Amino acid sequence: MKIMVKKNNFKKSINIIIYIFILFVFDTTSINAQINSAELPINIDAESTGYLADDSVLTFTKLNLSQGGISISADRGEASKLDFENSTWKFEGNIRITLENGSIDSDFAHLEFEGHQIKIARIQGGPAKLLIDTEDGVTKTSAIANRIDYDFQKSLIDFTGNVSIREGGNQISSEYLVYNIKDQSIQAQSDSKDNSKVKITYTPNINKDRMTINSELEK
Repeated sequence: MKIMVKKNNFKKSINIIIYIFILFVFDTTSINAQINSAELPINIDAESTGYLADDSVLTFTKLNLSQGGISISADRGEASKLDFENSTWKFEGNIRITLENGSIDSDFAHLEFEGHQIKIARIQGGPAKLLIDTEDGVTKTSAIANRIDYDFQKSLIDFTGNVSIREGGNQISSEYLVYNIKDQSIQAQSDSKDNSKVKITYTPNINKDRMTINSELEK
């Protein structure tokens, strides 16, 4: 089962959930603004480090990497270069990516940078978890998925496996969800193998009274 939703006819609050995720995690005007300055030092603390000559890869164990307003900690890490200009970074085990306004927890992360911008990102976990503080300082936006893939060139973010994105009383859940950054459209799909459904919960504010509308979209 698939549902294709355009920005103009989708519940505004659900679109805001996705937009916040893009804005603070993958959009080049936000996360890249935090790490795109070559003038900022890159700090790495690690229990051990090494160099694999055959693969031209730097290795780290029990590392904590930071630059500007972002930090990444993991049990293991590999890097093709010690910068974000044109490099590939891989992290494994107990990963926490800390942003100025939130965090991501996962088991595996693959990040490719080009010109100080994220070109490709793949985050996996059991599940991977995102938590973002919104502007009001009270509401939190959360997203979980077994895998999150971002392709800058295609302007697509794919959420795969037990996907759930929540902001306040609003939530969308599915087995697969793809967000197109260019046309701001969402495509959610259930898993036909286990008869799962795409589920949307929308909670509007009407005179400060909250009313919950639960919608299950049948196959």
